[in-house]
Amino acid sequence: MHNDVVPESTTDTATEELRASLSDIIRFALMQKICLSVRYNNMDMILAPHMLWTKHGDLHVDAVTVERAGSPPKIFKIGTFKLLGLGNVALTSRTFEPQAEFDPNDPKYAEAPIASVTG
Repeated sequence: MHNDVVPESTTDTATEELRASLSDIIRFALMQKICLSVRYNNMDMILAPHMLWTKHGDLHVDAVTVERAGSPPKIFKIGTFKLLGLGNVALTSRTFEPQAEFDPNDPKYAEAPIASVTG
């Protein structure tokens, strides 16, 4: 009989590596005010990230949708996106100015703010 060591779940490891990689990309985008190209709910989008934060242990990004399926939205507003729901995340060459209504001190970020865009 032998004592096999049960390896850590590769799914858990892959998820953590993905979270770390996405977090690094979003932090860079926040610092440089660079839009992100993403796939969300089977739709290609361009997002202007404003806040990276944790809610109930999951990473989220609050961002303005700049473009959805190749067209600008009717209303520019800040939306919340669960980080692991974003696919094909990449930096673009497009820069942005933070939305005037964005408040990094909003109580919803109180649990665990990680990084935010600066004016």
